[in-house]
Amino acid sequence: MEQFNYMKLTLGEKFALLRKQESKTLEEVAAHLKMKVDTYLKLEEDFTYPTDQQITKLGRLYGLRYDQVIAFGET
Repeated sequence: MEQFNYMKLTLGEKFALLRKQESKTLEEVAAHLKMKVDTYLKLEEDFTYPTDQQITKLGRLYGLRYDQVIAFGET
């Protein structure tokens, strides 16, 4: 019997990894999404769930499509 030992990343974890990978600050990403840093940080910490529009805007910042943001880090 094959056992899989992996965990999927939350959207907040994906947002944080993308930001760090692209060397962006919290302030830069929050400004791009037109929100306060505190509000954006809640997305990264999984206290709030992003809207489809926020995911799309975040993807544009990193040159990714919506589905690529959702799939980020899953391979």
